[in-house]
Amino acid sequence: MAAESNGRYWNPEAQTMPRQALDALRTERLREAIEQAHRAPFFAHRLDAAGVRAEDIRSPEDVRRLPRITKADLRRSEADMPPVGDYRPFGLDHAVRIAMSSGTTGRPTAMIWTERDLDVERELSARNHYRLGIRPGMVVVGAHPGYLNGGQGLQQAAYEHMGCLLVSIGPPESVDAAERALLSIRDLPVDRWQLFPAALLRLREAAERIGFKGLPEPAEIGPLTQHEKISAGMECVAYLGSSCGVSGGAHLAEDYALVEAVDPASGEPVPDGERGRLVVTSLGRDNPMLRYDLEDMVRIEAAPCPCGETSRRGFWEGRAKDIVTVAGRDVLPIDVWRHLDPGAEFVIIRPERDTGRLPVKVEGERDRDVEDALAHALELPVDVEWVARGELPRAAYKAQRVVPAGQS
Repeated sequence: MAAESNGRYWNPEAQTMPRQALDALRTERLREAIEQAHRAPFFAHRLDAAGVRAEDIRSPEDVRRLPRITKADLRRSEADMPPVGDYRPFGLDHAVRIAMSSGTTGRPTAMIWTERDLDVERELSARNHYRLGIRPGMVVVGAHPGYLNGGQGLQQAAYEHMGCLLVSIGPPESVDAAERALLSIRDLPVDRWQLFPAALLRLREAAERIGFKGLPEPAEIGPLTQHEKISAGMECVAYLGSSCGVSGGAHLAEDYALVEAVDPASGEPVPDGERGRLVVTSLGRDNPMLRYDLEDMVRIEAAPCPCGETSRRGFWEGRAKDIVTVAGRDVLPIDVWRHLDPGAEFVIIRPERDTGRLPVKVEGERDRDVEDALAHALELPVDVEWVARGELPRAAYKAQRVVPAGQS
């Protein structure tokens, strides 16, 4: 793993590696990942059924010969072979950390890391944070959940690796809790805040109460910056990429992950720059994940970046489950968000039947320019209902932006 760099990159050798050398490394690591995965019954069965062995791999593109897997497959494995399933070559006897998924989309799944797995995340986190301007010695405030949720623990390991001090306040479950958190850290010399937009909103409401200064503006952390960072989940690659600030999108850690944007039906790559499902194969780990379909929507662009990094860039667009189809057009929350003021609270209402119109609720005073911009950009009639500020439900961690009719 690289030591801290005083230049533009945390790890110049890895981040500016020529594409030919990068592809050779990725091919070698894909072969290793397949060899490793063959030790796990879950993957061995799928690899044998596909007729793929490590020696068959000639290039990174050969990853498409492997079958895709989903979170549902992992849940079934864990249900059949409790407690952690049979999809990892190295189990609890080699693990140094364990966490559980939130279970927001179904039965929680286990996540375990060996020391080698953690080393990869520490390295990739350092690249991500260094691009974002974080440097050793900084004091950073985070609000990830702790306990069996792995977010806070992984964040702690990441900042310790960089030589930063993480102040973890946990998700503010209420404005009162946010106020207590701010009062407890008000004398600390905070350099950066690493928050989800929902947490920032609640903290700002508390800050107004007590006159707390120093919180970032919504535009600095809001949804339009969320596709400047990208993750493949803690069970796969938590710190998949971040933005260099020169070009849009997040530079992908392609030496440790094969990243695809695929057509959901065929599994084939979509054209450069078009939306597809995020499919990731993790590399360089004890416990690899092969062609894991995150059920997220992304765009991937291969155009060279002026910053000098040679990896492709990914744009996270949202969860596939949040797609609302109206009159044959797929709409995601980010399609609405980019036309609202930074920090605006809104929800898309999923209609019970397709009426050809998109219903949206937005907090604030009516703005006909916003309504017109939405209709023009989405090429759809949009029914905007303007509601008083504070009327929409608040989340402590991740906001829910699409709700069924009658639940907003």
